[in-house]
Amino acid sequence: GAALEPRTAIGQLGPLHYLILIVDGRLDGYSQGVSLGRLQELFLDYGAQTAFNLDGGGSTTLYLNGNVVNRPANGGQRHVPDILYIPK
Repeated sequence: GAALEPRTAIGQLGPLHYLILIVDGRLDGYSQGVSLGRLQELFLDYGAQTAFNLDGGGSTTLYLNGNVVNRPANGGQRHVPDILYIPK
């Protein structure tokens, strides 16, 4: 957990109030990633009551309105069997 890696995590701030953190990594000059300890600190800073580290690495991808809005570590979208989908 001490290694700096791309991370995907979700925390609950209150009833029906969630925070999703997407941290890019392995990209020199842009982002090295985050350790699990620092990820925990971020959730505590935002007041999360509980939080879960999901998948990370090259599969860390955030879509918004049909577009990838982060920089996946492997250079593009990876086929992943699981997603967290939040409808409008």
